[in-house]
Amino acid sequence: MENYKEETINHYNQNAKKLSEKFKDLMDLSRRNEFPKFIELLKGKKILDLGCGAGDHSLYFKEKGLDVVSIDISEKMIELCKEKGIDAKIMDIENLQFENKTFDGIWSVTSLLHVPKSKIKDVIKKLHDILKDDGILYVCVKEGNGEGLLEHTNTKRFFSFWQEQELIDTFKDNFELIENKKIQLKDTIFIEMFFKKKIS
Repeated sequence: MENYKEETINHYNQNAKKLSEKFKDLMDLSRRNEFPKFIELLKGKKILDLGCGAGDHSLYFKEKGLDVVSIDISEKMIELCKEKGIDAKIMDIENLQFENKTFDGIWSVTSLLHVPKSKIKDVIKKLHDILKDDGILYVCVKEGNGEGLLEHTNTKRFFSFWQEQELIDTFKDNFELIENKKIQLKDTIFIEMFFKKKIS
């Protein structure tokens, strides 16, 4: 396995509980309009939570009556999901094992930012393939420039940072942009985008 991936997995495995609590604190749904918007756009109920972490988002969608499949590359995160009764499995975003046209929607919050830009087009093509023809994709990444391993207290994580137009251009061959906006949380700006699968 490539070094950037090993380092990132190690970070999430070592810090799963702590990160789980941090992510839970961000589940203030009164200001998270993207959740109901995603549900509203869906034409069916089967969704993929791509890089699900500890599964708080998966649980929300499950409680809303959706059929949720959750994946993450971190074994410890998947254990936390299973404790919540979520159908979760260990899987690499760069090697998705699903049949074409499986999902009505894909929910990707701060997960694609762990994929190197040299590999993102292949991942996007696969996301396009596993979505049904009227499928919806939600993407949230961090605004910035460049990519690489970033130091944390005792571990490292790989990040790729994006600009808004760069992200639109990267997805445009496979997806049609529905809506995009930026949100600032403390000193981090997040880029949020809703896409619809393009039919060739």
